[in-house]
Amino acid sequence: MYRRLLSNTFLFSVSTFGSKLLLFLLTPFYTSVLSQGEYGVTDLIMQTGNILIPVVSVGITNAVLRFGLDAGSDRRCLFTTGLATVLLGEGVLFLLSPLLQGVGLLSEYTGLILLYVLMANLHGVCSSMAQALDRVRLYAGSGILCTALVVGCNVLLLSVFQLGIVGYVLSNIIADGLATLFLVFALKLWRYLRPASLDRRLVRRMLRYCLPLIPATVCDWVIQVSDRYFLSLLLGPAVSGLYAVSAKVATILLMLASIFTSAWQLSIVSDRSRGEQERFFSNVFSVYEAGVVAGGALLILAAPLVVDLLAAPEYFEAWRCAPLLVLGAVVSCLGAFFASVYMAELRSGATLLTALAGAGANLVGNALLIPRLGAMGAAGATLGAYLVILAARGIHSRRLLRVAWHLPRFLLALGLLGLQCWGMYGGRFPLALACCAGVAALYARPLWRGITTGLRSLKRGG
Repeated sequence: MYRRLLSNTFLFSVSTFGSKLLLFLLTPFYTSVLSQGEYGVTDLIMQTGNILIPVVSVGITNAVLRFGLDAGSDRRCLFTTGLATVLLGEGVLFLLSPLLQGVGLLSEYTGLILLYVLMANLHGVCSSMAQALDRVRLYAGSGILCTALVVGCNVLLLSVFQLGIVGYVLSNIIADGLATLFLVFALKLWRYLRPASLDRRLVRRMLRYCLPLIPATVCDWVIQVSDRYFLSLLLGPAVSGLYAVSAKVATILLMLASIFTSAWQLSIVSDRSRGEQERFFSNVFSVYEAGVVAGGALLILAAPLVVDLLAAPEYFEAWRCAPLLVLGAVVSCLGAFFASVYMAELRSGATLLTALAGAGANLVGNALLIPRLGAMGAAGATLGAYLVILAARGIHSRRLLRVAWHLPRFLLALGLLGLQCWGMYGGRFPLALACCAGVAALYARPLWRGITTGLRSLKRGG
């Protein structure tokens, strides 16, 4: 089981990390060809599309992947259900598109948003099928192809044709569309398109699983993006654009964690006994927690340098919000691990309830803190929301699977990270460096023990 997890993590690393790193390195290019206001509007368009993607598809890609991992599942029913759901949802979105036109900042880009949502959902269904069919290498290759297409189209449409906001969004549409065609032909997915194969019982199970994930995804979006709407409305799109750049720093940690979680979710469904499952989850979590917390401490320390490298000079002040957003990302990554317990146990309702609690905390935090603290208040509200989610999932998931967690060590590390953020913001770099070293010392032993255990299991073929 460890061998498969490590192998899949490596494949996702090659695909996801290389792809997202390349896109990340394009941030200086984006900030040089787009003004702060344009960058803020572009970010709102993409984030709006990203929240519509799971709503329009009713989260069916999650069900295609989760049920596709079960032995003996009917892949024809899964793919046909996924494709039909996406197309039906896109039709409903088209009928409701006049509502999008009523949103001032987005009214000119409704057609682009509709296309972006459609292409992303088709790509998502095909990608889930690739993973369900255990074609992880092909899935990784499609990710690299999609990134290369985004980069090429961005350079062409933004630099050569100077299409600005339209060119940025159109690049993603073209990339998703061509990557979808690649997967269709590489996997010969037309073989799985059989309307007659639909099993009402399986379809109902899929919908029962994925429907609670729609509002859960909306709640995640509220936490990640609602602050940008608050900032745009209260302080203007330029502030939102700066905040979007600062969020890029936290995205580095989220990106690295997503590489692991993408591989991890392919390993959590098995016929292991409860005791074996708990040991497996606990061993993996010990390494994951150490990597996330120590990585967050390093990223907080490097926040000014990262913003300086990634953005044009006029965006440099964005780094001040980055440390607090990175701390929020650390907490978010740990909460996401406990959500994998819900995925393994088919308890998507618990994912929804904990996400609702976090979203509520975020909205209250935004309303109270942004008028007083501006962008820093938005970062604080985001951190608070993720703390609520982590606490709820950490406590509740133990009823399903008891994952070992050294809570005193984590709370001490959390305090050090908070002190490190305060040190960075106040220009106390020696203090921030000392906090980073303290976090590393706390997790050095469990990280090393977890790595050696994993390597021994890998050598035994387990």
